[in-house]
Amino acid sequence: MPDLKIISLNCGSSSIKFSLFRFSDAGKNAVSPLNMDRVLSCRIEEIGTGFGSFYLKDENKTESEKKNFSNHEEALNYIFSNGGPLKNLLKKNKAGGGNGLPDIVVHRYVHGGKYYIKPLTVTGRDLKKLSELNYLAPLHNPVNLNGLKIMSSMFPLSRQVCIFDTAFHGVIPAYAAFYPLPVEYHEKFDIKKYGFHGISYAFITGLLKILDKKIKKTIICHLGNGASVCAVKNGKSIDTSMGYTPLEGLMMGTRCGNIDPEVPFILKNKLNLTDDAINEILNKKSGLLGISKKTYDFKELLKQKDAHSKLALKMYAYRIIKFIGQYAAALNGTDALVFTGGIGENSDWLRKEVCGSLSYLGIKIDEEKNAAAAKYFQSYEPLGMLDAEKSAKMISLDKDAGVKAFVIHTDEELQMAFESVLQLRLNL
Repeated sequence: MPDLKIISLNCGSSSIKFSLFRFSDAGKNAVSPLNMDRVLSCRIEEIGTGFGSFYLKDENKTESEKKNFSNHEEALNYIFSNGGPLKNLLKKNKAGGGNGLPDIVVHRYVHGGKYYIKPLTVTGRDLKKLSELNYLAPLHNPVNLNGLKIMSSMFPLSRQVCIFDTAFHGVIPAYAAFYPLPVEYHEKFDIKKYGFHGISYAFITGLLKILDKKIKKTIICHLGNGASVCAVKNGKSIDTSMGYTPLEGLMMGTRCGNIDPEVPFILKNKLNLTDDAINEILNKKSGLLGISKKTYDFKELLKQKDAHSKLALKMYAYRIIKFIGQYAAALNGTDALVFTGGIGENSDWLRKEVCGSLSYLGIKIDEEKNAAAAKYFQSYEPLGMLDAEKSAKMISLDKDAGVKAFVIHTDEELQMAFESVLQLRLNL
């Protein structure tokens, strides 16, 4: 297998994150996250708003500017057009003959439904099947599909691969995955817990193995605008807080998470709302935004002194604490607690708030290490090969503690590149 160029593309509802990786197969290197060389990292945020931003970093330079894009297609065309920032770098790269074409474009795909529990090399007939899953994650799957179509058009000779967020949770046992509804709804319509953030959880689990921490039972908190908790035993998911859709579970930036299921029906009747309006409230107007009445931005809320903002933050932390307790019980104890994601990595306040209620598990954090980890990850930008030691910081007060607390920088784009190359080698 020759040297490869891999683009990892992660299209969110209003953002794009991607990285360019180089994998050298000289001497038949093992396919491992440690052998993926990141040569470029890029983020585009607030697409479709007047507050857009563009950030790009490669081996030679860093670009950061306020730049607005009306949609994902416009943003992707800007990046990959002739003379665009990535096109030039691809041409300079000797892998693949320096022809400006990636060998693999790998896509984060949020909901694979019952069909997709392994990486998918996409063919034309897969597009229709993928489009039929849009209703399962309406904020994400349509955007993921659009990104796949755009990149397939731009790079028709490149291998297009989808990695599914739900795949990591495909092994959750039925007693944890099924809802206590009439069982025929599962049998006829596949109504069950699918779970999300699986690419992130797979990376964290693999990194702990690389670090040889001998951890068998882990509770991982992936905390960002979307947030979830996962219980992992011997490297496999046994339960997770998100469900059939990403709405279930924790309170999030704009999503309500777990509430009494009768409440939406009551609101619909009292306010004479349509189903779409109720869906808008639950997914886009609730969570931190709904309680604070100000913003879903966690950093901004920490600056506020009013009662609603303080309540929003307290609720957010409290619900994380409750899920950690549930999963400690489900695992019959835990060896490690991991914080990751934008909030999980960057907020020492949240980690202190959560861990302060977990002393019964033997979790005590070092406040200096906790604050230092936040400062470190706020400016962390991995280029080159993965340095596992630099990606993880232990914040436990006692380094020999029975339950260790970690802050780990998750790397979904790296995990996707790794899985796509592994699939390619296995299929050869």
